[in-house]
Amino acid sequence: MKKIFSFIMIVGAIIFAPIFVNAEMQPVRLFVDGGEVLNMSAPPIILNDRTLVPVRDVFERVGGVVGWHSGHRQITLYYGSDVLIMTVDETSANLNGNIIEMDIPPIIHNDRTMVPLRFPSEVFGFDVDWDSDERAAIVNSNGNGDSDEVEADEDGEVFDLDASMIPSIPLPPEDEPSYNYETESDNAELPWDGALNSDELPAPGATVVQVNAQDLARDISSVPIPTISYAETTITTLQTPSETGTAAYMAVASSPITEVQYFLLPDNRLVVDIHNATSMISGNFDAPDNVPVSGVRASQFSQQPRVTRIVFDIVGAAEYSISLSADRTLLAISFSKNRINGIFSHSDAYSDTLFIQGDVLPAISISTEGFPNFITLNIANAEMAAVGGFFPGCVFASHFETGQNSDGSAYVRVYVGGNWPSFSIANSANSAAFMMHHGVSGVRYDSVNRELRISRNFFMDIHSVEQINDYLRYNYTFVLPASAEILGRGEVSTLDGFVNSITLSRQGENIHLTFNTARVLTFSVHEEPEYYVIRAHLPREIMPFIVVIDPGHGGSAPGASHNGIVEKDLVLSVSQMVMQLLNADPFITAYTTRTDDTFVSLLNRAEFANDIGADLFVSIHANAAELSRGVINPEVNGIETWYTLSERETFGNYNIDSLRFAQIMQRHQTQLTAAHNRGVRDAPDFVVLRETNMPSVLLEIGFLTNTDEAARLSSPLYQMQLAQAIYQGIVEAFATHTPAR
Repeated sequence: MKKIFSFIMIVGAIIFAPIFVNAEMQPVRLFVDGGEVLNMSAPPIILNDRTLVPVRDVFERVGGVVGWHSGHRQITLYYGSDVLIMTVDETSANLNGNIIEMDIPPIIHNDRTMVPLRFPSEVFGFDVDWDSDERAAIVNSNGNGDSDEVEADEDGEVFDLDASMIPSIPLPPEDEPSYNYETESDNAELPWDGALNSDELPAPGATVVQVNAQDLARDISSVPIPTISYAETTITTLQTPSETGTAAYMAVASSPITEVQYFLLPDNRLVVDIHNATSMISGNFDAPDNVPVSGVRASQFSQQPRVTRIVFDIVGAAEYSISLSADRTLLAISFSKNRINGIFSHSDAYSDTLFIQGDVLPAISISTEGFPNFITLNIANAEMAAVGGFFPGCVFASHFETGQNSDGSAYVRVYVGGNWPSFSIANSANSAAFMMHHGVSGVRYDSVNRELRISRNFFMDIHSVEQINDYLRYNYTFVLPASAEILGRGEVSTLDGFVNSITLSRQGENIHLTFNTARVLTFSVHEEPEYYVIRAHLPREIMPFIVVIDPGHGGSAPGASHNGIVEKDLVLSVSQMVMQLLNADPFITAYTTRTDDTFVSLLNRAEFANDIGADLFVSIHANAAELSRGVINPEVNGIETWYTLSERETFGNYNIDSLRFAQIMQRHQTQLTAAHNRGVRDAPDFVVLRETNMPSVLLEIGFLTNTDEAARLSSPLYQMQLAQAIYQGIVEAFATHTPAR
């Protein structure tokens, strides 16, 4: 929803300077610290009187570290004591926690990230100069950063634009003497209140000694940490080596951690970022003598996106490893190889349990590749000092073996025979308990192929299997027309990053088999000679056309409310009608961001569509108009469609952009409803349009402040007309512009 204020708008001139490209023009050369940079990933370009260069070719050459976060399109430059964060297409940058403005933003040009040379260079204290004869940009990283970037000569590199070159900006159409003013909280982004803790960096201007490569710390982590989408978590505690009794720090989370990124800076600082995490830890932490660390700090690195940051000042060429527990709630930063010093087995009438004890919590991953003979527990960055043994009682497992893998990890091989157990892992401070227990029989999960295999020791018509799809809660239930006693009941653990667990339960005469997943998946059912198979897929693996419908507002964000209509209720009703039409179409797969009166954050709506890999995104809203703050304008009416063009729209995959998609949607809505056509409009600041990776539109289906239009919008028949128009627009978009796979 946008509010409209009626007053005369004074339009200032805006300069859109092109990127000057001339085939006869000598290309721009680049010299850094006395040497010419050759074989660059992309040539420098000139934009708005400024030289833009491929970011890594300059700043890694002078000893900086360049980071890139594709989800938020952010470039992070680490140089000496400074951390500079820039966002593609945005002029606001973050330097050591302070917001500063650039005169030109970074851009994506020909699939390369290009940054303005002058701004970050002067921030880091470099000299920047221009040689007109050689058409060369010159950077000296030892300068004081006080030189200005030189304008080009008249032969054509860069020059000031005169007034005759400024394109005119059209005034609003005569039938709309209004100024568009976006105030809706549902389209506003939270401010970034401090990227770094001030204690994390030396004082501005302080000398930072670059550490020689042979003296830098070394990462010996043997198993990468995969990214798995979970709800936001909280980092509650950072346990120090004196608390863990080992040479390791332990970050404790209240729920599973989505993503961990870490990197070593040139001055031997190890930076660990825990994404999608709110921090309850801050300040300085102990660095005992038994770890090669002189200081440790933790803080809330950013609020949007939420990232908790922990920084370690490492002394000398120490070895370190980063590992995450199987349940993803304990993150270990260890400065020695984890020594597995004890493994103990226990059996009772219901389960077999293996207790694995190390200097620090063992980071375990489970491989079922050896089934039906054995299950393998791989332990990252570990030295195996424990020997194998037997299970007393032998409910599932007969014995276990231990050993060392060539990649630096250790293993425990548990021999289970042909009776597949359910299993789970519980963690304590420095040990993990691997439990195999009763519950199911004739069922096992293949994590390599993401398949649940059910032994065909009973008859089942797979075409009569009912699927209950609750993807917003990451639950998928299959109702099997068979007696529950055949398979038993309980949980099949998987821990593969896609399916968290599979639960079998009895509901009446049927088996209910429920998948709890880490992300949105889709499923297929088929038969093999010995098994019924339920296979999990990423939607894009099998679905040719995917669209996400986003009912605006919800919960504590009601949107506009006029003439007896609340926006969040209206758009949910229309969205549900659209979903009914899409679900009846055998060629289109549709998802929605909410099905009831629930609040969903703007970023979560965009990330939901991105995680699914949707081909199109449609957000549905209703409008309101005001003459002044709090005074409605009852005259304004009609439908409009908003879009924003993004470099992240992969035109080779979609063959359509957001503008073309908006034009299609606007035409269908106004033709079918005969509503006033207010056209398509650019909205670069709408989060749900800016942060989605696919062609996206935001529909304003009418004005609640107009009495006649509000009356139509309250009619179920008119709502169905709107839904039909939206559906037809989506069908045309897919029919005309087929997405590639």
